Parts: sequence; structure tokens; C-alpha cells
Amino acid sequence: MLLGVVVTALGVVTLRTGWVPPWTRRHVTRPRLQGIGALLVGLAVFLPGLVYFGVLPGLSWEARFFGRLALMFSGLVCVAMSQLLPPAHGKTPRGRASQPAA
Repeated sequence: MLLGVVVTALGVVTLRTGWVPPWTRRHVTRPRLQGIGALLVGLAVFLPGLVYFGVLPGLSWEARFFGRLALMFSGLVCVAMSQLLPPAHGKTPRGRASQPAA
């Protein structure tokens, strides 16, 4: 659950401020998409703990499994797209200076 809280907090910080953790900063071209992905992955890790401790009502194991799978997969797709898509609005990401044409 602690890992889920940390990843969810990083996702919220990235969404609010655009700050990306240093270990992914070089690869991320769209910080908001990275924040959405981190938020979804963090929730996929955090919510089963709430069910385990009885904070959330128990659902069938199929609903929990497929719900968690959907959150995790959509979060990973968002994180991957935040690194694969070109920068939005022609912005150059940090550390990548555009080279003049020869």
C-alpha cells in the first residue's frame, strides 16, 4: 500500500506542477500524461489494500482482478505514450536542444 501511496502522490504532483521525477525526466515528453499514468498505476496498487483492510466493501474476486488489471494496463499505456509521443505544441523537452540544420 505504501508504494501505491507514493506513486499516486507522484502522479498528483506531476499533474499539478508538471514536475517529473529525475529518473524519468530525460524520457518524458508529456508530463501531464505521465501524471495520469502514475495516478492510475498507484491506484491499482493502493485499492486492493483498502479492500483487504475492510475500508472498501468487498467485491467478487473477478471484479477486483479485472478492475485492477484495467487500471494497471491503462496507466502503463499512459506512461508509455508520455514517453513515445512527440512534445506537445512544438516544445523542446529539457535536455534536448534542437540541432540546427546543416
